[in-house]
Amino acid sequence: MSPGRHVLVSGLVATGCGCLWQSPAAAAAAFVAGTAIDVDHFLDFSLNRMGPFSVRRFIDVCSGFRLRRLYLLAHSLEWIVPFLLWAALPSQPRWIQAAGVGLGLHMLMDLIGNGMLPQAYFLSFRIARRFDPLDCIFQLPAEAVAVWGDLPAWRRGMLADRRRLPRR
Repeated sequence: MSPGRHVLVSGLVATGCGCLWQSPAAAAAAFVAGTAIDVDHFLDFSLNRMGPFSVRRFIDVCSGFRLRRLYLLAHSLEWIVPFLLWAALPSQPRWIQAAGVGLGLHMLMDLIGNGMLPQAYFLSFRIARRFDPLDCIFQLPAEAVAVWGDLPAWRRGMLADRRRLPRR
């Protein structure tokens, strides 16, 4: 899912939480939780050694499905599901509940719109598959289709790219 969509939806959710609970802290928590989780994409960019960083290059690499490995450490249901359950407890402060709403909606958008297998959002699944995107992707989102054309072309490109990499 594009960063712009996450920012837009998180802004709407933050406004809703802030108005519903009359709490600026709840609004801020919903927005931060709905957007800050994407910081792990910077780690993926770095670990994949995608060259010098620029915003344009970063967006092209990530939205164009050019990463050789998908680490996505923050997008791991092993820690997100327990957090969402904890945040849903009625005894939690509103800002914690709002953070749960923001984070939960972010993950729902990713699960629906990123073309990854649902089980690929488990870190343990990605570890077992050696973070191989070929084992995680079942459909290309529009941003990646514009780069690759279709899923078979992406698979061929990823396989060809892998053959050019030195063996670890």
